[in-house]
Amino acid sequence: MSSEIPATGPAAVVVTGIGAVLPTGRGREALWEAWHAARPALTPYRDPYVRTRKVTHFGHVPEELERLGRDSVPHKLRKFGTSFTFNAMLAAQDALREAGEGWQGIPEERRGLYVAQDDSTELGVAAFHKALDRSRRDDSSQVGVELQRVVAEAFGNAAAFNPFTVIRALNNNTLAMVSIAERFRGDCAAFVQDAGAALGALQRAAFSLRNGDCDTALVVGAGSYNEALKLAGLYRAGHLSAGTHGSDSLRSFDAERDGTVLGEGAVAVVLERAGDALARGARPLVEVLGAVLRPALDSGVGPATLAENARGLLAAHGLRPEDLGAVLADGKGTLHHDAAEAELLRALLKDSRVPVSSVRPVLGTVGAAGPLAELALAPSLFAAGELPPIAHLRTPPDDDTDFVMGAARKRRIDSVLSLHGTFSGFAGALLAKRPYTT
Repeated sequence: MSSEIPATGPAAVVVTGIGAVLPTGRGREALWEAWHAARPALTPYRDPYVRTRKVTHFGHVPEELERLGRDSVPHKLRKFGTSFTFNAMLAAQDALREAGEGWQGIPEERRGLYVAQDDSTELGVAAFHKALDRSRRDDSSQVGVELQRVVAEAFGNAAAFNPFTVIRALNNNTLAMVSIAERFRGDCAAFVQDAGAALGALQRAAFSLRNGDCDTALVVGAGSYNEALKLAGLYRAGHLSAGTHGSDSLRSFDAERDGTVLGEGAVAVVLERAGDALARGARPLVEVLGAVLRPALDSGVGPATLAENARGLLAAHGLRPEDLGAVLADGKGTLHHDAAEAELLRALLKDSRVPVSSVRPVLGTVGAAGPLAELALAPSLFAAGELPPIAHLRTPPDDDTDFVMGAARKRRIDSVLSLHGTFSGFAGALLAKRPYTT
């Protein structure tokens, strides 16, 4: 049972709006329903310009959502965006809509924007393959493959190379597009690479709110692992599942696990100081207490040290591990990552019997959107009073950690700690709680 948690003060950082465009569909409710039903959103890999027998499944955003995302972007801006930027735009619009109209009264220069993006750019192998294919079928007077034309095609601007379209190849593409379309002119920052980028963006947003640098903060995590060289690199590193179990192949912590299944998507959250949110009539959904991020296993830092970091985060907010309502594990499904995380969980939780679950087998490994997706699940955890199981988990790594298996666990949940690791050697944690008000 969670311990008594103090009331949310006026300076606390709360979430008032959430938007999600993920393999599970649109919105946090779709994500919760898929997790609660242990229904994976991982489908056979598809891409018209990437052919592979090694990558069998992927967490694709549904095609109809991709179209909605593109349609959500003003027509004149579309040529500067990418598929995952369009996902981010749709998620941001949904988050701002849920936050309510009152935020629009905040001056544009007081709106902060903090974006986490995978190291994904439009100028991948597939973009040039597509451009070369178009050039080969070109029956115009300029028939033939000419470098400038191919580059223009790859940037999505076949008529002529517009230097401004280079924004498509930048890792702050999402920041640029959202700031222009939604008129965020204040403090801003862009972070790159996997889940660590999202934790960094949340840290910066909370810092800016607490220090008065902005009056509302939009945090967006977006990206895609669907790029040929990236897929090949992770396959060669031994991180990807062979797909033996089809859509059920991501088997976090299970003895049969053989790797992760990658995915794509975007999640956006609106953060505000609790006093400001309540003053304008907004409803706090979750309070963000804090996040930690540091070099991990590949940098010589072991699970015991990472457990101490998480314990320090809890202590900074008056909590002990045994006070937690739930822990959401990363659960990538690789032999290396899950073994290390299981050791971290043993060191952190010991005999506390705090239940542990993971949404990863349902959602896939979605990079920069991952931590925000788990933050998006917190309001449902608080409201439902139960913790869904880790899908497909039959044989856990040990009996020392209380992994939730088979069916949802009935339990009042007032606080949740989510754990995250990256392929680039970083690990971190995010702590959130039920937004009690005075």
